[in-house]
Amino acid sequence: MNKTLALLGCTLAALTQLACAGENDQRPVKSRSAGDRPRILQGTLQDGGAAPDFVLQDIEGTNTVKLTGLKGKPVVLIFGSCTCPPFVAATQATQTLFSQYKDRVHFLLIYIREAHPTDGRVIPGNQFVVQSPTTLAERRDIARDFAKRLKVSIPILVDGPDDKVSATYACWPNRMYILDAQGNIADKGMAAPGGTAASARRATQVLDHLLQGKH
Repeated sequence: MNKTLALLGCTLAALTQLACAGENDQRPVKSRSAGDRPRILQGTLQDGGAAPDFVLQDIEGTNTVKLTGLKGKPVVLIFGSCTCPPFVAATQATQTLFSQYKDRVHFLLIYIREAHPTDGRVIPGNQFVVQSPTTLAERRDIARDFAKRLKVSIPILVDGPDDKVSATYACWPNRMYILDAQGNIADKGMAAPGGTAASARRATQVLDHLLQGKH
């Protein structure tokens, strides 16, 4: 009996370790099905460190942007999706920042994995009702509709279906990063439902310091 109980205990311990390993898995989300809900992670990027480079296309698939090609001006990276209500609510604030600084600062809105698609955790009364896209073309279509309905004039890039950039920047469900003119992270923000809104409230101070060379 004791041997049996000991064996069961070892088996349960092993299963627990496997479950925990699965929760902490940070591999690209292409290994998950569209309806699986990822965990909110803050990642390992730190203020002062170099922002990882990426190459993404716009919502039309006609223009390609390489992050390191934007050096020379500060850069604001805004990550989110239309099914994240706090991100949608923060759009007015980010648009205001864009209007104020667009001649001196690069702005990019990177459209990422949906926060509350119809095949995931649905929020009743959500302004946008969409299913998780399974291709880049589908994600572009959703991003275009988002931009049109909210009159977003910030340039929009679209993360690929493997969510590689999103994983690198640990930006789900939404997040804002501010980079200096040399491509280093000046403000990494926070991945959270209200992450973009919180960053937008202090962005003016951060950008003014960068533009005045006080970084």
